[in-house]
Amino acid sequence: VLKDLPCIKSNRYEPYLAVRYCRDLPPFQEGFTGYGKNKMTWAMQLRRTGYLFSQLGEAFLVHYPHLDSAARLEWNKKPEQLKKGVAVGELLEHSEQEIDLKAFKRARVDQLFMEFKKWMGEEVEDRARVPMCENSLNDDVRLWVNLNENGSGHANDHTSSSTSR
Repeated sequence: VLKDLPCIKSNRYEPYLAVRYCRDLPPFQEGFTGYGKNKMTWAMQLRRTGYLFSQLGEAFLVHYPHLDSAARLEWNKKPEQLKKGVAVGELLEHSEQEIDLKAFKRARVDQLFMEFKKWMGEEVEDRARVPMCENSLNDDVRLWVNLNENGSGHANDHTSSSTSR
């Protein structure tokens, strides 16, 4: 039994997918390697190009936990200040010292993600048949980039100090 999803609640949606291959399937974005946003960006592109998403009912899948891969361990590295529970935006805005987030894999992937979203908005026709939910999450607030007023991030915004703002 398949149940169509009426909407998508988050761009962070990374479902387990079963698709029949056809040459019209969008390719994975090769810049997202190792760990971080590879399945997410593909699901976003599938949605934008008009694919429907259905949930398989009366079945379940179990993901067996395993040790973190080297790629995941690299992703998990963060500046000492973030280990204290400070949000990235707050850290960049109020830090007394320069913080080079580009030194961290997650920030580099988040910047690539912003570039992907810009590319997709400009180059991929929006034929989405599954909308974002009305109460969908603003996932961009979790990115390790500074967002300007229109929501786009810039690579040169990763390094911040309170004296330069």
